[in-house]
Amino acid sequence: MKEWFSKMTFRSKILSVLLIITIFLGSFSIIVIQSLQEMNRISDDLSNNSLPEHFWLSHWEQELMSKEYIIETALNTDFCCGFLETYERHQSESEEKVSDAHGEVPESLHSLKRDIDLLDFTITNNVRGLIEYNDYSAAANLVEEDYLPQLEDLQSMITLKRDDVIVSLEGHTDRVSSIINEALWLFLMIMTLAILVGIIASYRISAGLTKPVDEIEGKLDQIASGDYGLLLENRGQIELQSLTSSINKMSLRLKESFNTIINDKVYHEQILNSLPLGIVTYEKKTEELSLNETAKKFLDNDSEAILDIINQGIFTENKAFWHMISSPEIYQNIKIPFYSKEGDYYFLVSQSELKDCQDDVIGKVFYFLDITETEELEKKIQQTEKLALVGELSAGAAHEIRNPLAVIDGFLSLMNKSLSKKEREQFHIPLLIKELERINVIIEEMLMLTKPSAPKMEITFLEDIINDILPLINDSLGHEDVIFELSIERIPLYMDAEQIKQVFHNLIRNSIEAMAGKGEVTIHSDADEGNYHIYIEDTGPGIPEKLQKNIFSPFLTSKDSGTGLGLTIAQRIMDTHNGKLTLVSSSEKGTCFQITLPIPYHKKRIM
Repeated sequence: MKEWFSKMTFRSKILSVLLIITIFLGSFSIIVIQSLQEMNRISDDLSNNSLPEHFWLSHWEQELMSKEYIIETALNTDFCCGFLETYERHQSESEEKVSDAHGEVPESLHSLKRDIDLLDFTITNNVRGLIEYNDYSAAANLVEEDYLPQLEDLQSMITLKRDDVIVSLEGHTDRVSSIINEALWLFLMIMTLAILVGIIASYRISAGLTKPVDEIEGKLDQIASGDYGLLLENRGQIELQSLTSSINKMSLRLKESFNTIINDKVYHEQILNSLPLGIVTYEKKTEELSLNETAKKFLDNDSEAILDIINQGIFTENKAFWHMISSPEIYQNIKIPFYSKEGDYYFLVSQSELKDCQDDVIGKVFYFLDITETEELEKKIQQTEKLALVGELSAGAAHEIRNPLAVIDGFLSLMNKSLSKKEREQFHIPLLIKELERINVIIEEMLMLTKPSAPKMEITFLEDIINDILPLINDSLGHEDVIFELSIERIPLYMDAEQIKQVFHNLIRNSIEAMAGKGEVTIHSDADEGNYHIYIEDTGPGIPEKLQKNIFSPFLTSKDSGTGLGLTIAQRIMDTHNGKLTLVSSSEKGTCFQITLPIPYHKKRIM
């Protein structure tokens, strides 16, 4: 039954409910008709019997009271003043009025009417005769002994009969009231039942429409929110089946279209993100800003800050870069620096117009290329050229200087041996010899910078090299308050031991001099795939920040007695070993340098 009802159309359901309610109301009309028929029957009974009886009995009761009054008056006046005429006239007039108003006496009262007539006959016949013979005493006796007792009996009978009629009338009235109450209660029950059936049916029918519609609306909201491909359950309601099918087709097509758009979008984003260019797209109307991955990497993906800069032109760092990106001008290939936490960069920036399909300008495209490596390469080339020029000058100067130095050195050595101690101190011979040795060291460094000898590569352990040079450094510098901590992984490396000694000698000497002979130097290492890293850390005051960027430039030093060639020579040696020398960190707590050397192939294969 339920399944059959669910397959009905809404029109059929509504018509069925209306038919059921009509049947309910029709059954009530039949009951009402039956009640009306019964009420008609009671009404006929009242009209034909009870009411006429009541009227006649009431009339007779009043009539007997009037006759009793007439008789009592006649007794008091000895039947004078037309007693008989008054009595007969009253009798005939009252009967005529009641007959005209209520018809003839009902059959049920004929016996009582006969007794009243006999009572009247007593007056009109017996008493009349006695009065005519002037026998008033006999007439009075007849009235008192015969008429009045009969009148009292008739009054009692009429009273009883009237009470019976009143009871009958009340019974008919109660029956009518009962019929009306039953009809009303039945009407209320049927109406209540009809209303309940209508409400339940309306609720079920409306629920059969509104609930699926609400569910469909909820699913449509999900689809509108992006849940494409969401399918609706097939509804049993006929009117909703085609709608559900259409929505499912729409959802599937939306999903296909969305997937196509997403795939195209992802493909284009992959192309943009794969480019080494940083691309920033700005649309004026919507103020929408988009960055590819390269731009996000350099600009920290801070779209809101970039929008503020474009709209307000307020910036504190990298003014040149942000001025270019906020500028409305169109330009191409302008080189500007860019500074960030990760490092310092050089960008080649350009800006062009952003146009729509109607070739209208709707924004701009700012793009930049990282040319930091190219810039560094140019700097290295310039430095190499500079070093080559310095080397040529240094080589010539060194050769020219060494010859007179050799003569001076010879005479100073002879004087140092021939003079007394007091004379040597007087003429500062030890100081002259020391300064002469310093000049020789500078000349040797200049010659090494000019044309370092080709490395003699062989398998060596770095730990052995460091252990060899540490005692020499302590003896030459005379600083016994420096503590060395050595933690080096023993890995064979392919290198020139003497040149690597020079690198470590320069770095360790710089650390000791920076610490003023008191502190701690830590040397430790680690290895990754193909490279061996050595870290040299000290507890000195650090390198001034303004010198950190150019510490490997020749003749750059923060020491009064330094030549500024130690780090430059060390870097040149590392270049010949295919390694690297970099400054890791430098602060008030100390400085850390990193040396990177390649691990030989056979060692990498073993590892």
